[in-house]
Amino acid sequence: MRCASADDVLTARIRSLWQAAPAHAVIAERAAAWLWGIDALPRGADRATWPIELAVPADRPLPDPPGCRVRRTRLPDADVTEVDGIRLTTFERTALDCARRLPRREAVAALDQFLRAGVDAASLRRRARLLAGRPNARRLREILALSDPGAMLPGETYTRLCIVDAGLPRPRTQIPVGRPDRPRFFLDMGYAEHLTAVEYDGEEFHTGRGRRHRDAARRTWIRDHHGWEIIVVTKEDILFNPVPFLEALTTTLLHRGWNPAPARLHRIEAELAALRRSHTPSARRRRHR
Repeated sequence: MRCASADDVLTARIRSLWQAAPAHAVIAERAAAWLWGIDALPRGADRATWPIELAVPADRPLPDPPGCRVRRTRLPDADVTEVDGIRLTTFERTALDCARRLPRREAVAALDQFLRAGVDAASLRRRARLLAGRPNARRLREILALSDPGAMLPGETYTRLCIVDAGLPRPRTQIPVGRPDRPRFFLDMGYAEHLTAVEYDGEEFHTGRGRRHRDAARRTWIRDHHGWEIIVVTKEDILFNPVPFLEALTTTLLHRGWNPAPARLHRIEAELAALRRSHTPSARRRRHR
């Protein structure tokens, strides 16, 4: 597995810390994920100040060094490796720890990245079964069930979770759309049987006039030649006001042949009503006090 570039600030901080770390310490969780090339930090986190996670045996206490967060836990030797002179949790153990310890949405986004990078999903499921009855074991199974290597960006993961949490069918990811004598297009997620897709336009890859023009031309071609309805969402839709796009998706699916049981439709209506209440300006102010 490839480690992250040595010229970024978080990697530099980890290397500096490691010079003074005791021999029984291990880089773990988000910091270990970063070294494995996976960005599991929260959105907007400052890599210059984010606490570096260390795992140490419970019987060998270590005060939290400045800029660190220490977790006292038992790590089997098989779950520890060394890369470029730094002891850290293995790729698989790092994926497991991020899946069971990070906040739900961040855990799914991190696991999506690990799966795309090649972690063995079957091995993670076996380990999850062995953890039955332990703290976070049920949550780990949920994160494993929700994960999908087809998410290319954390925003795509968050979009998929919004859809699933609202009670709508789970969308398939990276849906191919054929073109004659040319490479296929891929839709972020959707429902091929209903020719309905949702695409997430992230700031990193979808800003700029040229990129927006190419995105619009691609979507117009797919609509005109294959009959797809494509709903486009952004960070603001997902984080601050998901109801309009979820309503549009529900309406489109119903118009295109989706026929849910009345109980499921009632649940979706209830979820959307709850989302409306939680995303009012007054509710957002209360959350940020």
